[in-house]
Amino acid sequence: MRVYYKCPKCNHENRVKTDAGTRIEFAMENGKAKKVECEKCYLNFNLEPNKFYAKESKLISILSGIIFFVGTMVGLYFVMQMISEMKTIIGIFTVACGLLIPVWIFGVLNKEERNRVKTFNQTYAAE
Repeated sequence: MRVYYKCPKCNHENRVKTDAGTRIEFAMENGKAKKVECEKCYLNFNLEPNKFYAKESKLISILSGIIFFVGTMVGLYFVMQMISEMKTIIGIFTVACGLLIPVWIFGVLNKEERNRVKTFNQTYAAE
């Protein structure tokens, strides 16, 4: 996960990679203060864990969107094949229900990402 902080001098948003899921875990990994350096003005300073925050990953949004788009197109192809070959309602209904799988994957990935960010941002480390 990437967590972000703002430089007190230039207000540039910087990022740090971590495996912590909450600020408490982040504090246990790094102690009461983490030494960081601004990418823009190169100022070195110590920052407490409660000053870090998480944001939703654009990669997860792009990945879930691609899965949704490709899955829907493949599903529509199979629905059209079933309609042309098979005239039974049950077969068409079964394949049409398969169209819900990419929608479900899209929803699960986005919900988990929101929960991950919410969990990190709502927990605070005791000072």
